[in-house]
Amino acid sequence: MKEFNWDDVKIAYRVAATGSLAKAAELEAINYTTVLRKINRLEKDLGCKLFFRSQRGYQMTEAGTRLLETFPEIESRFNQLPSQLFATSDQVKGTLKITTLPEYSSFLHPILVQAQQQYRDLKILVDVSDDIVPLAEGKAHVSIRAGAMPTQADLIALKVSDLNFSYYYSEHYFQVNQAPRCDSEFNQHQWVMPGGRKRNLAFVKQVLEVIDENNICYQSNNLLDIQFAIENGLGIGPIDDSKAKQCPHLKRLDCIEPHNDSSLWFVYHKDLREDNRIQAIIRLGKAYIR
Repeated sequence: MKEFNWDDVKIAYRVAATGSLAKAAELEAINYTTVLRKINRLEKDLGCKLFFRSQRGYQMTEAGTRLLETFPEIESRFNQLPSQLFATSDQVKGTLKITTLPEYSSFLHPILVQAQQQYRDLKILVDVSDDIVPLAEGKAHVSIRAGAMPTQADLIALKVSDLNFSYYYSEHYFQVNQAPRCDSEFNQHQWVMPGGRKRNLAFVKQVLEVIDENNICYQSNNLLDIQFAIENGLGIGPIDDSKAKQCPHLKRLDCIEPHNDSSLWFVYHKDLREDNRIQAIIRLGKAYIR
């Protein structure tokens, strides 16, 4: 067996994962014939067939199936390598990639201001998204997550704060509607509720169980968007208590005692525990990160 090209292996994996040369070419931003040439060269170098060619696309041989099973772990470790090598440096410099929820990106701002002042060679790249970015793949160094404590063995999670939500309505809504006094009156009102995965949050589920879906006048998977809708009088809905305190025209609905079971977490991969960039951010955020 000859030595083979790493890039050819990556292309072969993309074909195996998608079952299509065209889709693999699109993912890697190269043309179809380049993908075909790389597949043919890799099979020649390995001395085995990875795919059966058919009208249905590229079907994997036994060797191709092994490639599909093995490559993700190899690629993940390869993507982590720059960060692991960089962690051996005593200097705080380079780029630190942080992924954070839209509702809590502001938590980072005072920390990043201090980082900018103290570490001129450190660049911060923040990806604001509701998606959970797998840290093991090296796409981010740090993740700000909300919910229960992450339990993956390869992650280190530092608690930032408990998250406490209550149900609120605006003074404008109150001018038009009297606030409900108990859950039997809930369906006389309009509700602004989280959608998507956020419907599984404990404080959301407890209200969804007692209201009619037809009384939900507005849904969003972004909690800041939910807050703005409530502030503008669309209906009653959940808001983080710490954020509601900043809006004096919001009124708390006292007949609901929310089931709060979430916290905000600062999360990074255990292999980066010695990374000077991450440790610098933790030191600067010691007033916020436990």
